[in-house]
Amino acid sequence: MATPGTDISQLSEAQQSALQQYTSVTDQNIAEAIPLLQRSQWNVEIAVTKFFDGEGPDPVAEAIAAQSRIPPPRAARTENLQQSLLRGSGNALREESRPDAAPRIVPQPENQAIPRPSLLLAILFTPFQLLYKFLALPLRFFAYLFPFLPNLLRRNTASGTLRRVGTNGRRPLSPADAAQRVQREFTEEYGENELPWGGAGYATSLDHAKREYNFLLVVLVSPEHDDTSTFCRDVLMNPEVNLFIRDPQNRIRLWIGDIRDAEAYQVSTALKCNKFPFTALICHTPEVSSTAMSVVARLTGPMDANTYLAKLRTIHTQRTEQLDQARSAHAFQNAERNLRREQDSAYERSLAQDRERARQRREAEEAERQAERERKEKEMNAQKLAENREAWRRWRVTKISPEPAADAKDMVRIALKMPHAARIMRRFKAEDSMEELYAFVECYELLEDGGQSSEKIPQEPAGYTHEFNFRLVSTLPRVVYEPEKGATIGQKVGKSGNLIVEPITEEDDEEGED
Repeated sequence: MATPGTDISQLSEAQQSALQQYTSVTDQNIAEAIPLLQRSQWNVEIAVTKFFDGEGPDPVAEAIAAQSRIPPPRAARTENLQQSLLRGSGNALREESRPDAAPRIVPQPENQAIPRPSLLLAILFTPFQLLYKFLALPLRFFAYLFPFLPNLLRRNTASGTLRRVGTNGRRPLSPADAAQRVQREFTEEYGENELPWGGAGYATSLDHAKREYNFLLVVLVSPEHDDTSTFCRDVLMNPEVNLFIRDPQNRIRLWIGDIRDAEAYQVSTALKCNKFPFTALICHTPEVSSTAMSVVARLTGPMDANTYLAKLRTIHTQRTEQLDQARSAHAFQNAERNLRREQDSAYERSLAQDRERARQRREAEEAERQAERERKEKEMNAQKLAENREAWRRWRVTKISPEPAADAKDMVRIALKMPHAARIMRRFKAEDSMEELYAFVECYELLEDGGQSSEKIPQEPAGYTHEFNFRLVSTLPRVVYEPEKGATIGQKVGKSGNLIVEPITEEDDEEGED
């Protein structure tokens, strides 16, 4: 997350992409990451290397500065041998005061491990292996007489890919498995112990110590060395040394490596180990850079437990205060970052809630408007339906046939029980349709009011299909007479009949649909 003083929008798209890649790997604060990327010319690999290995002099900046300035003419200088020796010793002291950078060993991926040769190839190459051992004996003897020559010819491998080395038949394992094997062999050789074994490789332990601002105590042992057994039994197994290393307040992470393993051999080469047993104390050094891990102490050779513990305590005490300050600053930055993240999260949640309320309010308003439109439309439809119904009744009452005479032939006498009127009697022609009977009942009130004597003849409503809201039924047995087309009153009712006008309700409509 960007700090208030950092504006990521001013960066280009490529720079923002490089910043995102860098912070995803290092988890460094953006306010500190941008200057480091600028010093690295926005090269992510160079910036990550500087973050883990510490920043040295910038070659690009030095080259630009060298081109921009013109060296002044050098004045003649005279000095004697004593002045040269004194100046050289002063430079050496200044260089020695600066701690060495802790090596970062990158293990070789297991899928790239070199497979062991098959039995047939091993048998075929056995003569060549014996010849190589025979020729290597004089060289080993020469190296034994002059032990400083291999260190001078050895390449500096402070950072790089871990190489598989010869381990005299020792099976190569991953760093974590190799660390567990060292722990198991140590316990089998020297008995049960309370050492805080981490169970992880050197690279993992270094990253953990860097992330937690802890000390990393690196112990390298060589089973072929004469002092290894004494050092492990009398120093590492010493109760006071155990208590000092295990004390949580000292914040020490222990890693013990056997140089027969590939990672431990690489670490010994990078730490310039030339004498066993070897111990190195590694911690964060803010005087070098904000992310540097350096070797602050080296304990080599045999020594008693009291001397070993005194040296460790001295260096540990000198560096504890700096680590506490760096840890507090890092915790403050994390707390500030988490607080900003929580504030942003709370703001996003509040904004989401406001948006949800606004959406619900808009939906409710839209639903109200839709309901109002539907209500008005329904009222208009009902009003139009009532007007069409009334117009149809006024038109239909003019079309009703007059009542036949009492002595007319083919006549049907029907008694109708109206819903809100007394029982009425009416004669109909036998050939009249059932719709005529229904129309008589529908227009009975208008007939009573004299609708047939109206001067103006009404017209049938255009596009309107009338539906009767009642039915005619007879009892004992119950028979419903529907206004079917083509059906006459004489066919359905007979010579006479007693019919009841039964209103149709919505419930009756639903039951009829079911």
